[in-house]
Amino acid sequence: ISAKEFVEKAGSGGLAEVEMGELGAKKATNGQVKTFAKRIVTDHTKANAELLAVIKGKGLEVPSSRDTMHKAMMEKFQQQDAGKDFDRDYMEHMIKDHKTDVELFETAADDAKLDSNLRGYAKKTLPTLRDHLNQAQAIAGKLSD
Repeated sequence: ISAKEFVEKAGSGGLAEVEMGELGAKKATNGQVKTFAKRIVTDHTKANAELLAVIKGKGLEVPSSRDTMHKAMMEKFQQQDAGKDFDRDYMEHMIKDHKTDVELFETAADDAKLDSNLRGYAKKTLPTLRDHLNQAQAIAGKLSD
């Protein structure tokens, strides 16, 4: 993976996570989903700031908006009514998103061609992303009952 590609994907994904988290915190009716969404906002806001610090002076840019796929997903969730279906759909989306995130960050953490600061950032962020994925799977499992 190139540094540019990693920064674009991690940056765009991070922005999308914060927006989705804010929406989830507002619309979720299940307490666990609401708490999870708030944690997503906190953790991804921190990770986004760390990414900016890591790439400072490297000639790389973090995207200022999310990509087309995330935009379409966000619109879908904005139009959905709050309730059980929203909670379940939101958590399923969080599982899918975090599987992608974990894969991206694992690739970056092990890529010897990547700048050591970016590799370090990926390694440092991975445990949080894995934790989000595990938590999302656990909450989603309870919602489907």
